[in-house]
Amino acid sequence: MDTKDKILKARARLILDYPFYGALVMRLTMEENKDVETAVVNPRTIRYNPQWVDSLPLPKVVGMLAHEVMHIAMGHCWRQGNRDPKTFNEAADYAINYVLKQSGIELPDDVLIDSRFQDMSAEEIYEKIYCPSPPPQENQQGGDRETGDQKDSQGKGQGENPPNPQNPPDPGGCGTFAPDPDPEKKEEDEMDWKQAVAAAGKFAGKVPAGIQRMIQEVLYPPLPWTVLLRDFVEKSARNDYNWSRCSTRYAHLGVVLPSLISEEIPEVVIAVDTSGSITPDMLNHFASEASQVLEAFPTTVRVLYCDTEINKEEVFTRQDMPLKMEPIGGGGTDFRPVFDHIRKNGYSPSCVIYFTDMYGSFPDREPETPTLWISTSKGKKAPWGQTIEFTT
Repeated sequence: MDTKDKILKARARLILDYPFYGALVMRLTMEENKDVETAVVNPRTIRYNPQWVDSLPLPKVVGMLAHEVMHIAMGHCWRQGNRDPKTFNEAADYAINYVLKQSGIELPDDVLIDSRFQDMSAEEIYEKIYCPSPPPQENQQGGDRETGDQKDSQGKGQGENPPNPQNPPDPGGCGTFAPDPDPEKKEEDEMDWKQAVAAAGKFAGKVPAGIQRMIQEVLYPPLPWTVLLRDFVEKSARNDYNWSRCSTRYAHLGVVLPSLISEEIPEVVIAVDTSGSITPDMLNHFASEASQVLEAFPTTVRVLYCDTEINKEEVFTRQDMPLKMEPIGGGGTDFRPVFDHIRKNGYSPSCVIYFTDMYGSFPDREPETPTLWISTSKGKKAPWGQTIEFTT
């Protein structure tokens, strides 16, 4: 069978057997390219190596097309940001291959699949590969390839970027993705594909549960933690709101918040977990984003650095922004000293913002002060107060 005919036949089978993927793959042109290692997709084209395609049975060519179109449907080419391209591609492969396999789609041999990454986004998987935590004690079920120490090239960020970003190497063995070839149309292309995903999910028949979750992730991404942080600070402020004059600060995100009649708020306490679980990069990012939120208010910010005890205390005013945090500590984690310190010193903050991985001892009783926990650990929530997940 001619390679082009094989690609066309695989596309036709994808349309008939898996209409969700088929509806999306019809948006892409097919192009032979012997310089491509396996296959590479961008928002307009799938380029494939004909020799590699010839080596695959037809069902696995079908799987390759589904894999490639999911990279674009999930927006991986726009979500990569400044992350290491090779590592992010591996993370993206883990995010979609498990779902494709659960959908009954056959993929090329030795692709990146691991059940430990089920229901996780590419960004979450990237963090686990790039900054892996110690392996858990209990036995974990793996997948077609092992992660962690057995793949020392993963997540190190030491590999050089490919000389041609439109033709990157394929670390996952099933095709990779390239950036948008027209950066000036990046936002337009991303919006077009979101609309296509919404239409395919609605009209292309029954969509597997895993794909439904991923569609929701693309169409309705969670609000940035910085937006939730500002909302929390505003709600904690002892001032009246004015809904007739709404704030325009986050209008571009479709978030409508009331404006404050008076934006002056009492002291804000920021507690920082210094047990060693918070990396300098995390802390710097948190400090930068928190500064942008807090400098909008005439207020005082009291920063408490704590592991199992208060190790350092700093006070900032609006004129001292941006916050520059220099933690001291490194022991275990106990959240109780912060609230004891506030009570014993007679502080009356409008709110407490605690930046932590959530692994520590909580006070038995919830304090009267509104508390926001900014957690670096997915799925970990405080027993009281409000918890939001920190993302970079």
